[in-house]
Amino acid sequence: MQTYQPKKAPSKWPFPPRPSRSKSSRLTRGAMVTDICLVAVWGATIPGLMWLGAAGGF
Repeated sequence: MQTYQPKKAPSKWPFPPRPSRSKSSRLTRGAMVTDICLVAVWGATIPGLMWLGAAGGF
């Protein structure tokens, strides 16, 4: 079975090409603080839900 691929299509068609990296992206202080807070909340949520489950009798 042959599929239709236009001649001008890139090899990874239908996915768009990767954007060029002309400058390196910097991680701001706010983004770092947000990441740390998200990890802390996620790390506290799992034991908290397990504790609630144990307290509820599951």
